[in-house]
Amino acid sequence: MKLFIPMIGSAIALSLGGILLINKVPFIISLGTLIAVLLFLTSSLLIYKEHKSGYYLGLVLSILSILASATSTTHDRALLAFGSSLYISILDILMLLGFYFFPVLYIILFAKKLKRSMTNK
Repeated sequence: MKLFIPMIGSAIALSLGGILLINKVPFIISLGTLIAVLLFLTSSLLIYKEHKSGYYLGLVLSILSILASATSTTHDRALLAFGSSLYISILDILMLLGFYFFPVLYIILFAKKLKRSMTNK
């Protein structure tokens, strides 16, 4: 799998979640989501063009997204409400994809790429 794909996956999941939350969360949260999406897309473009900085930006974004979500009491409460409605369940799935699944997948792929490059020297 290409290393930029998880970055695009996170960007898509966060974009959809952000759209569903427009006018339901404070503007600053929507703005933060937009910035995160732009950073994920920038990283994916840099990775696609094989810029070394893109790989490390992707790693930092992945770690930060996991940490940000894991320490968010709002995300904890949202996950506890999973299944209470279709709307909440869709938001929770998008949250899990954007903040956990794709970032963890990126970290795994990055580690494999790093290991391959070290063994080929």
